[in-house]
Amino acid sequence: MPAIAAPLSALLPSLVPLQATRWQPYAQWLAQQVSPPKSYRAHPLASEAELQALKKDFEKTVGITLGRYIRLQRIAHLLAPRPPEGQQALEVAWLQTPLGPMLAVFSPQGLSLLEFPERKMLETELLALQKAFGSGFVWRETARSRALQQELVEYFAGARPTFATALAPVGTPFQQQVWRQLQTIPYGQTRSYRQQAQAIGKPQAVRAVAAANGQNKIAILIPCHRVIGSDGRLTGYAGGLERKKALLDLESGASATLF
Repeated sequence: MPAIAAPLSALLPSLVPLQATRWQPYAQWLAQQVSPPKSYRAHPLASEAELQALKKDFEKTVGITLGRYIRLQRIAHLLAPRPPEGQQALEVAWLQTPLGPMLAVFSPQGLSLLEFPERKMLETELLALQKAFGSGFVWRETARSRALQQELVEYFAGARPTFATALAPVGTPFQQQVWRQLQTIPYGQTRSYRQQAQAIGKPQAVRAVAAANGQNKIAILIPCHRVIGSDGRLTGYAGGLERKKALLDLESGASATLF
């Protein structure tokens, strides 16, 4: 399963079906936007009621939500292939998994991002990396991306409980502390947010710990999916609760054969 360096625009469905509806003018406008405005106030819509009607028809006609389409289009523009910006450029690779494709970003120090493209905060995360390293992005298949792809293949086959890929997460000192603790949760086990807060010596910081988990940019390898509610229920996961359940089932041996 090779790493594929392809722009996210490949995930964008065609707007042609929408152009055959009453939303033709909007579809034509959207098709011309290389990076559509995030605020719907900047879109050619007359009212909130019209926006809600558009959202409903868009999902039915195009196959994904309008918000997701806009996010993917903006990210595709941000990561559009450009001339390399020197050795310090952030290297982007497209990796395949049984749960869907993932976007990997390597900084000179190591892996700084691994996310499913549906992540609502993905654009914000990419901009944060760009600011932290003062670098642009370049699509580039490397020994590091090929090695990570192979590790993911082995992980989803139930044959790799730990990863060898060097990590270089970007965050505040507190976030870094929380993320280091996440990496101590053994494969096949879970912890509650309260247990995680206690483990870092800050038992009153449950909400802050949960927030730091939510800002983790390196899915799977920094296993925030192993943190659940105190009552055992699955709680928020940027990749979606279905993926969180699938990862936990895989690690517990409940569904290894599915992959």
